[in-house]
Amino acid sequence: MPIGETEALACLRVLVAVARVDGTVHHDERKSLSAALESLELPAGTTIASLLETDVDVDVELARLASEEAREQVYRSAYFMAHADGEYDPKEAELLAKIERATGASADVKASLERLFPATDEAPASSFVIHPIEDPAERASAIEGRVFRYACLATALGAFPIPGLAIATDLAVVALQLKMIRDVGAYHGNRVDRAAAKSLLYGVGLGTGARLAIANLAKLVPGWGSVVGATSSFVSTYALGKVIASYFEGGVASSRKGADSLRQRFLATEAEARSIYADKADVIIQSQRADQLALSRLTQARNAGDLTQDEFESKVAALV
Repeated sequence: MPIGETEALACLRVLVAVARVDGTVHHDERKSLSAALESLELPAGTTIASLLETDVDVDVELARLASEEAREQVYRSAYFMAHADGEYDPKEAELLAKIERATGASADVKASLERLFPATDEAPASSFVIHPIEDPAERASAIEGRVFRYACLATALGAFPIPGLAIATDLAVVALQLKMIRDVGAYHGNRVDRAAAKSLLYGVGLGTGARLAIANLAKLVPGWGSVVGATSSFVSTYALGKVIASYFEGGVASSRKGADSLRQRFLATEAEARSIYADKADVIIQSQRADQLALSRLTQARNAGDLTQDEFESKVAALV
């Protein structure tokens, strides 16, 4: 059920409070939050700067959440935001406990969220071995085909949200995007570890706890913009692949400067990705139908608890 604008803004302020739990919003957190918020069509008079810079009284904002949907969603989003980036400190734990008490989060909701984060941080397994391609034209063609396949699978995955826990499918999309980054690097002869892939993903503003937490909140708010659009998974994945391919073209030794402008290049490439989506809509739909049965079974297994989150992500990645 949708939630109202007043409750949605209160939820956003609580998430900002999670990000600034140590008293300030640091540079990387600000970049991540700004990237997430800029996709939303915020109400008149509400700006990204005002959300990030205004002091938040968490108790007041939590008291504004009258509906069960808003209370549950703010807890889910806050939990996810605190855990997703791999750094969870005592101050975040204290604030999350306050949010839990105020929202009355159930044991089932807590257990489902805890299952999202495995003890290890391993990449999805794959039997597909990528060998470097020296010829630039051949390499570009191979990368284009692989990026398009990843984007189609990400789109299909978005059609199978796990009831009550759409964040699980969002995490699977992130896992696909991380694997795609590593694949693109491999075509260029570079071995990209998971930490480096995460850094590149975060560099374009994708994959962060803030981005995904706010995206999931936005799904419950009518009119909050393109972040929840039907084409968003395809567009973000395809644009990411094109930007990462360009990033590796100059070689890792010269790519440090390129890393600083990843976000700007990604935003510029999104228009191309939307055009590709429109031009190849029939192909994308056919690909989605081909993946439908396998993804439906995997989603049902994940929802039933027969698959852990990392097993779910690995099996989805194997479909590429």
